[in-house]
This record gives sequence, structure tokens and C-alpha cells, in this order.
Amino acid sequence: MIETHPFGNFVPANAKVLVLGSFPTHNKNWRFNSFYPGRANFFWRMLSEIYHHKFNHISGEEAAKERLELCAEKGIAISDTIYKCRRIVATSSKDSDLEVVEKMNVLKILRAHRSIHTVILTGSSGKVSAHKLFFEHLAEHKILYSIHEGKPPIQGHFILDGRTIETHSLYSTSGINIGRYTEAVEQYKKYLPGVR
Repeated sequence: MIETHPFGNFVPANAKVLVLGSFPTHNKNWRFNSFYPGRANFFWRMLSEIYHHKFNHISGEEAAKERLELCAEKGIAISDTIYKCRRIVATSSKDSDLEVVEKMNVLKILRAHRSIHTVILTGSSGKVSAHKLFFEHLAEHKILYSIHEGKPPIQGHFILDGRTIETHSLYSTSGINIGRYTEAVEQYKKYLPGVR
């Protein structure tokens, strides 16, 4: 069965940074219908800590709404690198169990929103990671890029229609990475907009 990305793209008018993951977790794990919905994923816990912003709802429509409101306030756009995929193991949420059918057209997002100057990639390990898929996407569209390979944070940049866009490949916020939570907070703090 081919799955199509369920959330589209979230791009507020003042977007400065685009955060890209791979593809949403299996819907059996969702707490709400929006980005990073998995119970084990620590993306929203991390943003709550970084911005000293308490969320009032854990699940449901209100939870999704207040999380996206925080992103809109800070100028954070969110999308993923996969538009369509097939789960090799039907019940699995692992990126390694995803077969990419179609990548997300991230360049279209960046061209439509010229205020975005930074792309944060949430995860760089494995064949199906935000990092690997995004740079494949650039190469497929003949966009030259430069990256300094190594352990996260992995820095890079590329030029799109005359503007330089920075890339930062950081630790994944997947629950299996919870042991790196403190390091992840420090990494994201550096590159997310509006951090005091």
C-alpha cells in the first residue's frame, strides 16, 4: 500500500527556518493529526523546553493547533522529505522500513517562500534519512551543494535562485534517540529562530 504524506506543508508567512523530517510515524502511534505526532517522538517536548513554552494539550486537535501556533510565532516552517512511500513492514515506523516512492518537492517550498534562509534536517543516519533524501533531491534538480560530512551537527549550504540557504543536519527526535535528548536540545537551540 502506498501512503501519501498526510499533513502537507506548514509554512507561516514569516518563515525563516524550514524543519524537514522523513515521513510521519505509523498512524497507530499518533496523538494528533499534525507533524511529529508520535507518542515517543520528542520534537515538541524539545521545542517546549527551548522556547520555555508550556503546551496545555497532549493530544487531539487543540494539541496540534497550539504546537503550530508556536511555530508560526517563531517563524518555523515544517515539512518532510518523503511525499509518497510504502512501508516494507506494514506496521513499522522505522525509516529503514520505508521505501520511497516520491520525494517531497522541497525546492518548490523554498522558491515560494524566499524568507526561508535555513533548512534543519532531523536525522542523518541510514539510507532513508532526512539528510540523505534532501541532498538527493538537490542533486536530482542539479542544485550544487557543499556539506561537511561527519557526526551531527553536519553543516552545509547551497544556492537557490541567487540566495544562499544554510543546512544543518541534527540528531533525529525519534524516541529511539532519547539518550541524546540533551545533546539534541543544544543543537536545535543554535539553529532554531527566536531562541532567547
